[in-house]
Amino acid sequence: MLENHGAINLFTHLNDLQHLKLGNEYYYYSMPLCILDAVFSIGVKYQCVRNVVDRYCKYFHLTDFRPRNKGLPTINEQHDITAFIKNIELHGFHELAYSIICNKQRTSPVGGILKIEAAYSWAKVFEKNRIQTFQDISPLGLGCHIENLIRNIPGQRSGISLDYFYMLTGNDDLCKPDRHIKKYLSQKLNLKSISDNEAQEILKKGVFALKQTYPDITVRLLDYAIWEYMSNNNKN
Repeated sequence: MLENHGAINLFTHLNDLQHLKLGNEYYYYSMPLCILDAVFSIGVKYQCVRNVVDRYCKYFHLTDFRPRNKGLPTINEQHDITAFIKNIELHGFHELAYSIICNKQRTSPVGGILKIEAAYSWAKVFEKNRIQTFQDISPLGLGCHIENLIRNIPGQRSGISLDYFYMLTGNDDLCKPDRHIKKYLSQKLNLKSISDNEAQEILKKGVFALKQTYPDITVRLLDYAIWEYMSNNNKN
């Protein structure tokens, strides 16, 4: 679909690829915040997600972001999965959604569950498989078994949240093929639609083509550049 020379024209007009930096959300202090972000970010404006994470952190007196120039917090410093589960079980889905994070969104309009319940289900999968902090995630990912369990949670079938979770926890080789990314690609390539897999492949080819000019570019950074561009230029 996209040759290397086409990728140059497709992406080089994006804002300052040479000095592009990821947003704060890629530097969360603890892994449960990545789960909240990944689950709540589907189908909404991102400010809603920021509000959810901010309210959760303020209510439970947690640090939201780690310094960019340092490595991961130690295991003991992080708000781990078991603590996240205990907070949700102590207050219940209804109180969390209506009074603490003030977000009652569901994973889908018909038959969906509260997003906070979906985040809880993610955490239960992690706890059962002894995943508590950032340090417990292998560079190779969670593995097919755990990924399938997550995709079986209502609203997670597409795998978009899972890809985004990987990005938030450090994977540079994935994009989150949401409406911003696919709209940008379909407009620039004059196509009616773009599938999730096609979006991933186009950004990978784009990174390959751009590496000579921008040696630090990654799929994750290119995704962020497109997201910023679309957020600033498409207010609908």
